[in-house]
Amino acid sequence: MTHERTEGVTTRNTTLLELRALTPLTAPESMDSFSLPLATWEAWAPGRSTQQEWRASPPEAFDPAGAAADIGFVDPMLRRRLGPVARAALNVAHRCLGERTGVPMVFASRHGELARTLTMLNDLAAGEEVSPASFSLSVHNASAGVFSIARQDTAPATAIAAGDETLGMALTEAAARLSAGQPQILLVYADAPVPELYTQDIDSAETPHALALLLDIRGPSRLHVATQRTSAAPTDRMMGLSLLHVLAGHGPSDIWTGQRSTWQWTLADA
Repeated sequence: MTHERTEGVTTRNTTLLELRALTPLTAPESMDSFSLPLATWEAWAPGRSTQQEWRASPPEAFDPAGAAADIGFVDPMLRRRLGPVARAALNVAHRCLGERTGVPMVFASRHGELARTLTMLNDLAAGEEVSPASFSLSVHNASAGVFSIARQDTAPATAIAAGDETLGMALTEAAARLSAGQPQILLVYADAPVPELYTQDIDSAETPHALALLLDIRGPSRLHVATQRTSAAPTDRMMGLSLLHVLAGHGPSDIWTGQRSTWQWTLADA
């Protein structure tokens, strides 16, 4: 993987200048790091949505029977067709962005609407036709499209899926794009547990949750991100919950290890 150098984002070794060069994200036995200016964040899990609720208890402690994500700003005809991952993504994106428009977006999800995709695959295997509408809402950029339509916002959007390190790669994408000419980025991450058919392929326990970060070069905080290749055992929780541990104030930093790399988050004043 590579990432672009962009103005106003710093790494351990250099200040990133706009589109100066492409460098490896990580190399064996070395650590790469960068920092992102943070304006605000929002998160959702069943029964938990406000920052106060996230700060009250660790991210892993939530009610699995809690209410679904509220997306009342979406037209009812479209809203009823959305899956749980899209609903969670749109909930945090809308709350984090508020009335702002024209902010470029990065949407990220490891699995996307995998349950919907599996249903379509089963239909195909049974010789049945697949609904075009169902297919259109199964792809990874569906949430970004629906969000743009619901808010009548034509800001550019990118969709990212990168395995268990999807959130880290989305942060890297945001770092590459932030500059004086593009001073804000909305990053949205959402995931839900895979269908039972695929659970044996997943290393960590999975819980439904979503996270949105409004990155702004004038933001009052800085999220420092460091990553390094590793052969250590993966962390038994999702990457998003590790980052939420720091954002919600349950520790000054946190470390998460995936199949290939270790990531560390630290939040500090700008």
